[in-house]
Amino acid sequence: MATADVTVQRVLHFCMVPTLLICLMFIFIKKFGSSIKDRLISAFWNHAMVKYHTAMRDIKKIHFNPMNYHKSADLYLRNKGLLRILEIGAGSGANFEFFPPNSKLTVVEPNAFFEPLFYKRQQKSDIKMEKFLLSHAEDMKEVADNSMDVVVSTLVLCSVKNVKQTLKEVQRVLAPGGKFYYWEHVHDVPGTWLHFLQNLLTYTIWDLCFGCHLNRNIDHVVEENKTLFSHIDQERFDIPLMNGSFAWKLVRVHVMGVATK
Repeated sequence: MATADVTVQRVLHFCMVPTLLICLMFIFIKKFGSSIKDRLISAFWNHAMVKYHTAMRDIKKIHFNPMNYHKSADLYLRNKGLLRILEIGAGSGANFEFFPPNSKLTVVEPNAFFEPLFYKRQQKSDIKMEKFLLSHAEDMKEVADNSMDVVVSTLVLCSVKNVKQTLKEVQRVLAPGGKFYYWEHVHDVPGTWLHFLQNLLTYTIWDLCFGCHLNRNIDHVVEENKTLFSHIDQERFDIPLMNGSFAWKLVRVHVMGVATK
């Protein structure tokens, strides 16, 4: 009987302890997993974006330059040469240098850990903050209809839950004649190794770790929803590859575009 009791205890020990640990781990991830992921993403992108935006600066300046000549739909702001800009997924604020001076900026950012990083950089610029909204681009109910002259998105549409719904929200908040500036990485053409690798990683670890889809044809989605805008001007291009950075080679193919309401 004593031997049987010892055997039962061993079975219970080897079965129940791992099961208990798995259950505790599941509860922990369920409760704190998203915040841990958001914290890690904010730290990673804050560091990675410095190198990326340094490499892309000259191209981005050309892309965003027409913003300096855009006229606000608000007569008061127009007379002062100011714009109302909404940036979705602003992260740590890497695009400040491309906005016209004294622009009135509203930000929609779902990751709360970016907020202190964002304000730290904003204090060094001449951009005037209106609001920092912890929200998602698919549902920007805090932003009024026809209230923005410009909406900006850079490396964001890869991570939203619904690109089409995000485009609808962008169109809603833009004033008539307003511009949507987007700069995104996209899926390479079928038949290439990069196309295959983007699919493989997205369906395994990339979305889980970074909240990003490597295989979205964002330019195609914009074109499919062209009725939301009066005019769309977009082009695909390859970014300059940065030495020693495998991650950026995975997103080599980009699209930059401007959609007009």
